[in-house]
Amino acid sequence: MNKFLFLLLIIFYNFIYSQSDLIKQSEYADSLFHSQDYFDAIKEYKRLIFFDKENSLQFYSYNQIAKCYKYGGKFEDSYNYFSLALIAAKSYREIFDSKINICRLNILEKKTKNAHRILDDLENDSSFSEFFDEIKYWRGWTFYFEMEYQKAYEVFNELNKEELAKITKKVLDKTYSVQKSKILSMFLPGAGQFYTGNYLNGLGSFVWNLLSGYLTINAFANERLFDGIIISNFLWLRFYKGNIENAEKFAIQKNQEIFNQSLKLIYSNVNEEIP
Repeated sequence: MNKFLFLLLIIFYNFIYSQSDLIKQSEYADSLFHSQDYFDAIKEYKRLIFFDKENSLQFYSYNQIAKCYKYGGKFEDSYNYFSLALIAAKSYREIFDSKINICRLNILEKKTKNAHRILDDLENDSSFSEFFDEIKYWRGWTFYFEMEYQKAYEVFNELNKEELAKITKKVLDKTYSVQKSKILSMFLPGAGQFYTGNYLNGLGSFVWNLLSGYLTINAFANERLFDGIIISNFLWLRFYKGNIENAEKFAIQKNQEIFNQSLKLIYSNVNEEIP
């Protein structure tokens, strides 16, 4: 009987000791994570998984490893470990968080169709009805990364995310219409570039189109049909088409600059979760 009790005491002592070691290991890994020493933290979280025979910290460890890879710019590895965290999840909250983390990676990489699909699945699953506002919040961010600022603004405003809504509205007002820049350039070469603030390029487009147009009309007016055809096809139409393409390109570039600047502003000043 005494031997049996002694054996139980040894097992209990080993259990307590191992749990204590796991907690210390977890705390050490967390300290590396918070110090932004992500790749050393990954090693320690993997060591934690190896020694965690009861899998009590498996979800947490996988989740932390995925975050380390994400912050280290290794998105593919991050996807893999968030997926492992999803498999290890034991509650609806953990399942939801894992899927949202995968969604956030898709948003960051502008794989917005994938992000919408994940959010649709969560929205249509009654198990996650209590997380409706969170689903809607990440829907707003998906719209934001699609540069669908009006939709993003409506979502953030409805959720009372005042700072985000305010910034989104400003970005919406600053954004250039790609279609408008192309149409302007169709009617008046160079106008699309002027619209986006590229005055020198716009002036160049106007001058070259004016000159090539004059040469084409002059050739036809003087019955030099062959010259007129050559000039119109290889000079005027080339400049005209290039003018429209440049207008589109500059509008897209400007919008990307506005988007990047707005993200810096949000990261620095808004106290909300971001992708």
